[in-house]
Amino acid sequence: MKKNNILWRKIGYGLYFLAAAALSVAWYPAGESKNISLLVRDMGEQVRTVCFMEENRQLFTPEVSETQEEDRRLNEQMEEDVRREAQVLEDKEKEKKSKKKKKKSQTGVKFQTNANGVKILERIVEAEAGDQDVRGRRLVANVVINRVRSKQFPNTVRGVVFAHRQFSPVSNGSYYRVSVSQKTKKAVAQAIRGVDDSRGALYFMWRSHSSPGNVSWFDRELTRLFRYGCHEFFK
Repeated sequence: MKKNNILWRKIGYGLYFLAAAALSVAWYPAGESKNISLLVRDMGEQVRTVCFMEENRQLFTPEVSETQEEDRRLNEQMEEDVRREAQVLEDKEKEKKSKKKKKKSQTGVKFQTNANGVKILERIVEAEAGDQDVRGRRLVANVVINRVRSKQFPNTVRGVVFAHRQFSPVSNGSYYRVSVSQKTKKAVAQAIRGVDDSRGALYFMWRSHSSPGNVSWFDRELTRLFRYGCHEFFK
């Protein structure tokens, strides 16, 4: 196929120069045969030169072809690098948004209360969850704060904690006897700052330490959310 193309190019070049020679002869004055012979000879040389160049195209343009190929490879590599970098940036942005969303779900609005409210909150948490880890204590604090913010309960820590028959440590007096630990202070401080994974719980129960009537009411009237430590949380 390549040889056929070269042959046709030769024929084309030859016809072109013959036509040019014929036109040139038509324009030359009589008696200028010597000049015409030189013209035809020169054109013949040009035809042979062009055909030789066509047959050996790769010999005369290897550097250009290699350069173009190298440029093409470099461009492809650059495009690939750009795509990879864009993908990395996109993945990092997704991860950042995911972390931000998760953090937002666990950190809400800072709870506002006075020093006396903080002390009451620490004492009720110690009395209710003094044997739990920091998260277990913080969840109890979250429930109290959720109640303060709910229209179903009093709007102060004192009002919530000392509401009639709401917290057994107040009823049995253990609330007044506890010593608040540093772990409880830490848990309460986190809850006040807005750390909250209680899912909006308004109630909690230690099933094995609750009366059958209370257990029945919790299961019948409320929606169980989850359990952590010894407590089950409801809404």
